[in-house]
Parts: sequence; C-alpha cells; structure tokens
Amino acid sequence: MLTLLVLAMALPGLSGLPVIDRDEARYAQATVQMLESGDYVNIRFQDRARNKKPAGAYWAQAASVKMFSDTQNRNIWAHRIPSVLAAILAILATYWGGARMLGRDSALYGSALLAVSFIFVFEAHIAKTDALLLAFSTLALASFGHLRNGGGRPSGVLFWFALGCAVMIKGPILPMLLVLCLVSLLVWERKAGWMKPLTYWPGPLLFLLIVLPWSVLIWQETGGAFFTEAIGNDLTPKLQGAQEKHSGPLGYYIGTIWLAFWPACLFLLPGLVFTIRAARSKKNGKTGFDTPVARSARLLLCWSIPFFLVLEIVPTKLPHYTLITFPAFALMAGAAVATLSKVSDFTLTRRIGAALFSIISIALAAGLLFGQSFYGNFPTWEFVVMGLAILISLFAALSLWSGKARRAFFGALATSALITIPTYQFTLPSLKQLNISSMVETALIENGIKTPVSNTSILSTQFTEPSLVFRLGTGILLGKPDERLANLDMQADDIVILDRLKAETKEYEVKLAAKLAENNLCLTSLQTIKGFNYAKGDAVKLDILQTDVCPTRTIIPAITPASIPTKDSEQTTTKPDP
Repeated sequence: MLTLLVLAMALPGLSGLPVIDRDEARYAQATVQMLESGDYVNIRFQDRARNKKPAGAYWAQAASVKMFSDTQNRNIWAHRIPSVLAAILAILATYWGGARMLGRDSALYGSALLAVSFIFVFEAHIAKTDALLLAFSTLALASFGHLRNGGGRPSGVLFWFALGCAVMIKGPILPMLLVLCLVSLLVWERKAGWMKPLTYWPGPLLFLLIVLPWSVLIWQETGGAFFTEAIGNDLTPKLQGAQEKHSGPLGYYIGTIWLAFWPACLFLLPGLVFTIRAARSKKNGKTGFDTPVARSARLLLCWSIPFFLVLEIVPTKLPHYTLITFPAFALMAGAAVATLSKVSDFTLTRRIGAALFSIISIALAAGLLFGQSFYGNFPTWEFVVMGLAILISLFAALSLWSGKARRAFFGALATSALITIPTYQFTLPSLKQLNISSMVETALIENGIKTPVSNTSILSTQFTEPSLVFRLGTGILLGKPDERLANLDMQADDIVILDRLKAETKEYEVKLAAKLAENNLCLTSLQTIKGFNYAKGDAVKLDILQTDVCPTRTIIPAITPASIPTKDSEQTTTKPDP
C-alpha cells in the first residue's frame, strides 16, 4: 500500500513537468555529458568542471537514461526515475524502522504522511540528489532504530552501506547529521553499548569499498581540485554566508516547515509533544526509563532537532535542506495519530495544528489557481477540484480539533491527493510562460532546426538558464557577451537569441551586427517568445534570430538633369550621355 501511495503521488507529471532550473537542469545536463563523453569520473557542465557533489546521483541518472532512453531524446523523465525509486525506498525504510521503534500502527501512519508531504513529493519528481540522500539517510535512521532495540550485526552492516551511498550522493551532509545525533544521544543517555555492532569489520569495509574507488580516481584526475572546490567553493560559503542569494532570517525553517511538511504538519505539534513525553517517561520516579519507545523517542529527537537548529543558524537556506529530518518528524506525527485514535490528549497542540493546516491548505489551493490563471490558461474544472480539497481539509482540521485523529488522517491524505496529483499532472505543465526553454526548443523545431543541435551554433548571452543547454545541446554558447563577440565564428543558418527587455540589448546588437558583417552575415527574426524567468524573477522577451548571407545590393544609376527627358529632347534622336 505504501509503495502504491508513493507511485500515485510521484508518477503524475513525471514526463510532463519541464526540466526545472537550475539544479535539476545542471544535474541532467552533466549526466548527458557523462554519457556523451564516456567519462564517468569527471563531472562537467559544458566546458566547466562541476566540482560540487560526488558522482553517485549522476551515475544513477546515467544508468536510468541508458536503460529507458538516450541522450538524443532529452527525456527528463528518464533522469527522474532514480528519484522515484529513492522515494519508495525512503518510505519503506521509514516503515521498517518505525515498526521496530514505535509499532506498526505508528509506522504506517507516519510513512503514509511522509509519502504525501509537499517537499517529499516535489523531490520525488526532480532529478537531483535530495530524494536519493533522503532514501539512504532514512535507511541509516532505521538501522539505528533496530540497533537500539535488539538489532545485531546485520543492522550495523546495513548502516555502513547506507552511509557509504549517502556520502557518494551528497558528501558530508549525512555524516554531519550523524555526529550531531550521536553526540546528543551520548550526552543525554551516557550509554554507547548499543553501537557495538557498528564496529563489526564488514560494515566499515563495505563503506570504504563504496566511497574510496571514485574518491581515488577523482583525486588523480583533478589533482585534488575536486575536494578543494567542493569544500572551499560549495560547502564553506554556505556556512559563512548566503550563497546564490538563498538567504533567510533566523526561524526560516520553523516558518516554512508548515508548508514543506504539509499535510503531515496537521499532526506535527502533537507528535513532538508525544515524543518528548515518551523520551522523558518515568518508572519508579526515574526519568528516561529505558523502554523501546523511550529509546526510540530520544533517537528521533536527537536525529531531527540538533540538525534542524544548526540549519537555522547556517546563513544559506532553502526549504528542502531539512528534508532528511522529515522521516523522524513523520514517525512522531504517526505516533500522535495512533495515540489520539485511542485517547483524547494534546488538546492545545492539536488545535494549533488544525488551524495552521487549514490556513496552509486554503492558501496553497488559492495560490495554485492564481498561478495558473496568471502564467497559463485560466482554470475551469480546477476550481471544482480545489474547492473540494479545501472542504476536505476543513473536515480534517475539524476532526482533529474534536479529537477524531483517524478521520483527520484520512482527510489529510485525501486533501493532498486532490491538490498534488492534478497540480503535477495538469497545472504545472500548463504554465507555458514559465517554460521558456521548452518554448525556444519548439520555435526552433517549427523552423526546421532539429534539437539537440549538432551542426548549428547557438549564441545566447542574455538568457543563460541551464535548461536551455539541456534542451538545445551541449555546444550552445551562453553568457560572457564580450568574450563571445571577440571569438565569434558563426556561419549562415546559425541562431542568436536576444532578450528585448534588457536595457543593454540595443548596444549589444550593434556590436553583434558589426561582428557578423565581417562574414557578410545578417540577422533575420524567426520568432519572439515572451515569458517569465522564475529562476531570476525577471520577465523576458526572447527574439530568436537566424544568420544568413546578406542580400546583394542593387546599384541604381544616378539620375542627372541631363538624363531626364524633356519636350525638346523627345524630338531629337540623340541620346544623352549616361
């Protein structure tokens, strides 16, 4: 049932949703270049080394493209299949670990809530690292859950496997979370005996076999530059300041989790209260009584809260950074559902959760309708679907308000399905004004230019989104206007893309025309495309022009007074000199 639920949420729109700028487009294009070049060690985007993350996600995408598609078709859905499979693994791992920690009911409720949550579904649709990292970090959490409740060496080996895969996906992120988690547990419990199976030698050996081969190869290939740039130019700047303008105030994640974790946010506060109570449960006056639920509650808190708070301090912020804490939060929420289905408790927190959930649901439905009317076709039947979703969300909120947790749970699932599935299948693919690269590709095809291009040069120094490279081909010339002009070597039938809304376009076009004139080339407009570049927040008006040999000028003889017929000249047979 959980697998079918994930597929029901992740498959709609998988092929119809255009490639997302900028990270997904970069991952997909770098994977295409891996397949085109046959170099599976170095990671490149066009002519630049992409020394940011290890090769694991690129390898997964490359295998999927080889199995289901090819580089010429540019089928983005083939790049996204690893994310769908990772989403399934994450949910099954949540259930497997949660069943041992909190029981099957709590595990089932929590896994289902995670499967329909907002950011989880989005990352399951996107071809990058986050769904894969979530899968293996959840497997590590589940392994810890088993180790702390009677699991032996197999759970320890599985942990090392998950850690190795997570490192190959996104480097040090999971190790950072694990350090925070283990230190917090040791300080809280002052016990480490449960970690003994982690010292079983096949586990660390398996980790090294996963991580070392590529690490050695990339070190040799780049002379250590990959690790220097990944740490010095990617990770460290995020810790020191807001990278690529992705900043946010303190409390950013506390505010955004209500949307990112929606609709599971309905049970988030009761789940936190339940977990804190369980972690501090008493027997015979002794705090922290060592029951399986108490041990598991402390693990879930130490897995999620310290890392969450560290991310709040880090200047660079994006909503999906906290995703690897969501399995722990989901299990807490699942435990709240299971508890509230039997007893009436958590009155204040469940009512706060019900109110916030209803507000987010209404705002989300209204925002989707507004976005579609502004950037796509005016919604029609979507009003009915979103209206029904709002009604069901209010039913779910009122159910939890009155203590009927099971009704609220099914209402939350139904609300998510009604909003999420049509959004990915119909709404997002229909937002044509946002799909600029796809419109450019369509315009070229309509004018007889096959994509991805091979024998045609394309120059686009103003609109430089990575999706344009993925759609049109690796050799497209982006950015660097002065450098491109200085080395420009275009032939007839090549393509130039100008943004007519840029203030510098006229001056740039004069320089471009002068450079093309050296080869007797002129520009002819093929089509103009209007849209909105959501990656930069700018409106664009792209003029797609084609180079062609300038027409030969016809020399008209000069007209002189002597050549103009007069009454007297008409009577003579003598013709004037030309």
